[in-house]
Amino acid sequence: MKTQDDIIIKKVPQVSKKCPNCYVHIPLNVEICPWCKKRVGMVDKHGMATRRVDWMSYIICFLAWLALGLYIKFAFFS
Repeated sequence: MKTQDDIIIKKVPQVSKKCPNCYVHIPLNVEICPWCKKRVGMVDKHGMATRRVDWMSYIICFLAWLALGLYIKFAFFS
């Protein structure tokens, strides 16, 4: 019977990562996926690349809500 001490877990180094958008294996040092052209981050413990935050989308969303708020203020409360 094997005990907890007998089990040896080998940690295999990562040689590639998987793109979170198109699920294609890409090299570790790549920052842009060659197939889907999306930016990818570092590899996590499961072998998937992390997604980069798209700050431009957040800025555009904020500006759209601000424009809507200004429109409502001047159209209905002026």
